[in-house]
Amino acid sequence: MTDADAKLKALFALDAPPAMDAHFRLAVFERMEKRAAALKLALVIGVGVLTTVATAMLSPALTRLLAPGMMLVAGTVFAGAASVWGVVQMRRPI
Repeated sequence: MTDADAKLKALFALDAPPAMDAHFRLAVFERMEKRAAALKLALVIGVGVLTTVATAMLSPALTRLLAPGMMLVAGTVFAGAASVWGVVQMRRPI
């Protein structure tokens, strides 16, 4: 190889794209998925807390309107609906 060829090769090497780093890409994807999972978990926990607070606040009014045993059913239905919604949210891709 001549000196001119070496200079051209060095010049073209400056323009070459960087080498792919699979470990770095996997680390970035892992961090993105962990963040997404944490956000989904926070959303599901927040809805669960709001459902619990709403049930507690509505409990006196619902107790007067419903039969005595029906308040337990209403609370269970609210909690079940929130749980089903949470499972659907956790399984849904972003």
